[in-house]
Amino acid sequence: MISIPTYDKGQLRELASMVSHAAFKRLSSSSNQSAYIQRMKKYTGWKEMSTERPTKLGDLIAHSYQILEQHYRHEYLYKNKLLNDYVQKKYALDDTILLNEFRVGQSIADAVLVNGTNKVFEIKTELDSPERLQSQLEDYYKAFTEVYVFTHTTLADKYLNLLPVHVGLLLYTANGSVYELRAAKVRTESLDSTFMMGSLRKPEYTKLVKQLVGFIPEATPAFYYRSCLEVLRQFPVEQVQKEYCNILKQRIDHQTNTYLNEGEVPAYMNFSFYQSKFNKKSYLTMINNLSKNLL
Repeated sequence: MISIPTYDKGQLRELASMVSHAAFKRLSSSSNQSAYIQRMKKYTGWKEMSTERPTKLGDLIAHSYQILEQHYRHEYLYKNKLLNDYVQKKYALDDTILLNEFRVGQSIADAVLVNGTNKVFEIKTELDSPERLQSQLEDYYKAFTEVYVFTHTTLADKYLNLLPVHVGLLLYTANGSVYELRAAKVRTESLDSTFMMGSLRKPEYTKLVKQLVGFIPEATPAFYYRSCLEVLRQFPVEQVQKEYCNILKQRIDHQTNTYLNEGEVPAYMNFSFYQSKFNKKSYLTMINNLSKNLL
């Protein structure tokens, strides 16, 4: 058995920075991970481990992930849990996109799922405050029809009291599963074409307009955005939203989905890998780094 030391908040914050999307992306870009390994050893309490220390970098990351699940459930763990234990169990990735940090109006949704339905997930960990929650919900309903708050089971009563009845509630349970305590209700009355278009890239809103009217507006660059928006406003907002979701689904990366479905990526890294859309070289660099022996 590995002897588990006591961790203070500073150690756990440092460890969380190494079990994150940004840290995992770096594992795919360089074969030199010595500094990363030394930092991880330091904050996992390597010297205090009596026997059966992890032998490979991938094992050390997995051990770190377990420490954080027990003591410091930060946002990356929630996002990874959402992908592994909710999205992949309920939906087919070939027809589903899970978007990370998606801007709607003045808010940034932690995750957005689009397939035949559309759902926003606002993550509220035990480390977060609900201070901006009301304005966030208002923004999300301008572009999407179902909204969930994803929080820890110990905070269930708190958020049930805070949330409108149409907002769903997902729970990160004590045994590490995802439980849907309350399903979100479909809500269309707040949809707004302006917010939908504002969340898209120029090629995407151009395609959206063309799908609705069959042509692209003729306008100077300075007036192009406004011209496209005027076109969208001529259509029922529900029709715009349907085409908007179809545009977002075109961001699906089938090669990434293949890697995930084959199970070659460690479960703790799935969310980061899914968002990074690695090419073959990056993928092989990452796999090689995870297999590095620890000295």
